[in-house]
Amino acid sequence: MRSITKGLRSANRSWMMIAGLAVIGFSCKSNEDDVLGNWVRKADLTGPGRSQAAGFQIDNKGYLGTGLDSDNNRRKDFWSYDPVKDTWTLLAEYPGAARAAGSGFSAGGKGYIGLGSTSGNASSRLADFFEYDPATNKWTAIADFPGGARYSAVSFSTPTAGFVGTGYDGNYLNDMYSYSPTKKAWTLAANFRGPKRRYAISMVINNIAYVGCGENNGIKQTDWWSYDPTADKWTQELDFTSDQRGSIVRNNAVTFVVNGLGYLAFGDGNTHLWSFDPQTKLWTDVQDISSNTFKYIPTTPRTGAISFSLKDENGEEAGYVTTGTSGSIRFDDNWKFEPKKVRVKAD
Repeated sequence: MRSITKGLRSANRSWMMIAGLAVIGFSCKSNEDDVLGNWVRKADLTGPGRSQAAGFQIDNKGYLGTGLDSDNNRRKDFWSYDPVKDTWTLLAEYPGAARAAGSGFSAGGKGYIGLGSTSGNASSRLADFFEYDPATNKWTAIADFPGGARYSAVSFSTPTAGFVGTGYDGNYLNDMYSYSPTKKAWTLAANFRGPKRRYAISMVINNIAYVGCGENNGIKQTDWWSYDPTADKWTQELDFTSDQRGSIVRNNAVTFVVNGLGYLAFGDGNTHLWSFDPQTKLWTDVQDISSNTFKYIPTTPRTGAISFSLKDENGEEAGYVTTGTSGSIRFDDNWKFEPKKVRVKAD
């Protein structure tokens, strides 16, 4: 996941509750007569399509790089996206080995990418990390990740630190480490308290991180946890209910945070968009993204995409989802989700 979120897959914003959806426990939308949440295609990534990229966001720009392209080559190119201008810019190349399934986060005005693998072999797993400074467009090596080489780890950001953990190093993992850009050091944090896993998702709302989904030994995980970085404490939230698991639980999904709500989208074989309200602790089935009753339909299902939580040209908060894969196809398209707008129906 991966997700970016102020940093991979997280953002600290206040959210507006989606209207017109009845919520009882883990609830479902009653009909699609008038569906809030519109998708609009924006400028495609200028570089090659890819999946399993890594990214982060800083100062209302999204950044992504590395990943696996349509020729199954690992990549090192690195790009930024400006949602106000709707443009992509090629930046300094990532200095580490070309890789896929790495992890990214941002903290203290800088971005970080590391881990991943250079091939499918066990010896190809990586532990290195690099810092990107958007003011100078330069990369600098930082200390290797102390948890060891791995791929498909989860990552998230707070204003002062980045967090990386779980993943796969030949075994499934549940450890967690934080990185301080001021101390330039990694610190062991409290282990993730759910089962070990890879392909997990994360979102950060009001400085509280939420982690879940992913898989362990081929079994998709149904638990949901919150993490308070100040207290270094994990708390188990409501598990996904048995009648909702088929629609919520997934691997390699993306998340974004808009107007105080966390959104979960895409992932392996899944077309439903869900929202999470941190106040009520409830999930709402917002829409079937792939429904042909609508005019603009992002290609679904897709997995291994990248997401950002940014403000658009009108200053409105929106979610952005780009890249990813379906079968052998690697995408370069870029979609904006507007939660306040009614979804445009097909002609």
